[in-house]
Formats: sequence, structure tokens, C-alpha cells
Amino acid sequence: MFKAQPTKGRREDGVKVEFVYCDGARDDVQLSGDWTDWRAIQMFHEGGGMWSVVTPVPPGAHEFKFIVDGEWKHSNRHPTIGIDETSLNNVRVVLPEPRIESQKTIAEPPAGSIPLSKTSRAGSRASDTGSTTGSATGSAAGSAKGSSKSKTSGGSTKKSGGLFRRR
Repeated sequence: MFKAQPTKGRREDGVKVEFVYCDGARDDVQLSGDWTDWRAIQMFHEGGGMWSVVTPVPPGAHEFKFIVDGEWKHSNRHPTIGIDETSLNNVRVVLPEPRIESQKTIAEPPAGSIPLSKTSRAGSRASDTGSTTGSATGSAAGSAKGSSKSKTSGGSTKKSGGLFRRR
């Protein structure tokens, strides 16, 4: 079927993915897949019949097999793809890692506004949207604190767990 080859020239980019084989092996287990052009990657014996390796894999659907003591095998513990039992490969879909586009420094809030991370005198925090009802400092928040009324949408407010949020 496929011939195991050393990992020379293997690409080092991609998402780090762990592969595990625990279907029985005497001496050696290697991983081989389409993202390496079917070149073998040595797996490490973890004890108790379990072998594993963490390797970078590009995002997308990838077929792979294990080379167990020199014999190409698929694992019944992973999803398979193929025509029949003699041509099965395991398959794994790798999702791209989430990216943070940028981290901007947030400037000091304008004078008179309530910073998001500060607590008002009434003991409630400003909402995560940055807006509060009326003035959340002093008496407005203090008088609303004892209220258990809840209003619905349309720019009105709703009390939930001590937080006042504009919805």
C-alpha cells in the first residue's frame, strides 16, 4: 500500500495535534499521513500499550494510518474513510487555531464616565458593553439597587444579579 519513509523535509507549520494509538503493538508505532506525503513520524511509547505523538498538521481533512511493528494499520478508535475493509484510512479534521487580530491599548476613559473595570459606589459593576442606565454613580444606582423591577427591550434596562445592563 504505502511505504514508510523517514520524516526528513517534513513541514513544521500547522496546528499541533496529538495522535494516540492503543490497539496493541510489540515494539514500534509510527504515524503516517497525507500532510507528510505519507512519510513516517515516530510515536512514543507511553506505557500500558499506548503510543502518542504531537505533530503540526495543516488545517483541513487529513487521512492517516499507523505503522505498527512494520505493518500499515488503521485504528478502529478513530473515524475511517475508504471503499472497503482492505482500503481504510483513518481521517481527522483539523480546525485552524483562532487568531487574535490585534490587541489595542485602551485609552483612559473620558472624564465623568465609568471605567469598565471599576465598581460604582452602589456596588454594581459597569456592564461589559460599557453602557449603564442613567448615572450608575451615587444616588441613581443606590436607589435602583433596591428595585426588583425588570423592563424589556427598546433601550430600557433590566436588573439581573445586581448588574444593570442596557439591552
